[in-house]
Amino acid sequence: MIRWGIIGAGNIANRFAVSLVHEERSVLYAISGRNEEKLKAFREKHSCEKIYTDHEALLNDPDVDAVYIALPHKLHKEWALKALARHIPVLCEKPAALNEEEVREIAEAAKEHDTLFMEAMKCRMTPAAMYVDELIRKGEIGKVTSVSADFCFHMPAEMVGKTYHSEKVGGGCLLDTGIYAASWLERYTEGDPVVIRTRADYGREAETYVISKLQFGSVCGSLEAGFDRNSAKEAVITGEKGTIVVDHMQRPDVIHVYTDSETTIAKPYVGDDFYGEIAHFAELVDTGKKESPIMPLAASIRCARILDIIRASFTEFSESDLRVLEAQEDVLQYASFTNADAYKLGREIISLAEKYGGAVAVRIVKEPENLIVFQHVMDGKAQRNLDFAEMKRAEALKARRSSAWVYLKERVRGEKITVSGGAFPIRLTDGTHVATAVVSGLHEGYDHDLIVEALGNVLGVEAPVFTKALL
Repeated sequence: MIRWGIIGAGNIANRFAVSLVHEERSVLYAISGRNEEKLKAFREKHSCEKIYTDHEALLNDPDVDAVYIALPHKLHKEWALKALARHIPVLCEKPAALNEEEVREIAEAAKEHDTLFMEAMKCRMTPAAMYVDELIRKGEIGKVTSVSADFCFHMPAEMVGKTYHSEKVGGGCLLDTGIYAASWLERYTEGDPVVIRTRADYGREAETYVISKLQFGSVCGSLEAGFDRNSAKEAVITGEKGTIVVDHMQRPDVIHVYTDSETTIAKPYVGDDFYGEIAHFAELVDTGKKESPIMPLAASIRCARILDIIRASFTEFSESDLRVLEAQEDVLQYASFTNADAYKLGREIISLAEKYGGAVAVRIVKEPENLIVFQHVMDGKAQRNLDFAEMKRAEALKARRSSAWVYLKERVRGEKITVSGGAFPIRLTDGTHVATAVVSGLHEGYDHDLIVEALGNVLGVEAPVFTKALL
């Protein structure tokens, strides 16, 4: 019998304990946490022999055969390393750690101490996921050409800013929901991805929404994660002969196969969505295995690397990124710019706004006359949007660059952020600054992207794409 210790006594630990009852080789032996009253309440719900208010004490108990780490993300590495050093097999709630460097450190410790470590990527241990593997292995949809996965949900208002999900270290939607999406991408692609385009929204300290288009060699990838909206929560694997759509990709139970016809296959998980990972891990412990063939250490490392690469596209900027924004201004120029041109551009911005997520206020001002030649405020926007647009325009005029360029320059050089994207200088081919287009109303850098796309459409030119996310 495997005597389990659970490190952490929060909601995820409670769900794990409920499922553990159904694993015939396992028993809940001990729980550790900071609050003794909470631990006593836990023991009343889930029978166990020991409670510890010190995680170290649980690890020092010689009767603990395996541990499940159910702590906030930023604590995973610390307690995984401590357990491995004591040769205790570790099942660690996803994500394994905060980044690739930390996961590599855990993997090296697991090998050094010859002890099992597995990231609790429950979606892989379900009958549905295993059936998808079988279909792809058999060539049901042919060679894989694209993989996409999305997992977004509306975080309850009472949680926002009050849980580790919103913290600067260990928070953010990538580590929470994005890791599931990364697992599907990791499973059916190879190599490191190249970021084609990332968009992101930020809360006070951490990202609340990310969508990133990626290229893994010849395979296209897409990852979407968020706390501020709902999504289909699907994994979609497309091949040369068909497509597989996996419902509820974080706990898959239904598969749709589209080839010459559509087939829907129900593959319910055994018991609940935790049972598969628990049973698999217990089998590994029972047979003395030191690594999972379904979620090996290399897979955890690569999942972390995929998230690191995406995260860098909205957290790491350099002077070369400024050159991309400058190149956009160099390409998007008019031979002449009339009031009719302003009207056409303004209408194009409005027509594209819905694609970018909602309503905007648009203003086009002729310079240096300070003459408003186009203005439109879509439903849902107000005077404050025009006021904010004017703040962007003032900064753009001062810098003689787009307000996105001002924002990025301040980030790169560590200066105080004074403005966001959404004011773009309209120049003639001789360099004369004849007007400024301003947009306010979308999330952060989307305002800038909206103007750039609209200008490209009306001018019939292709501007350089800024692949990173302007927050």
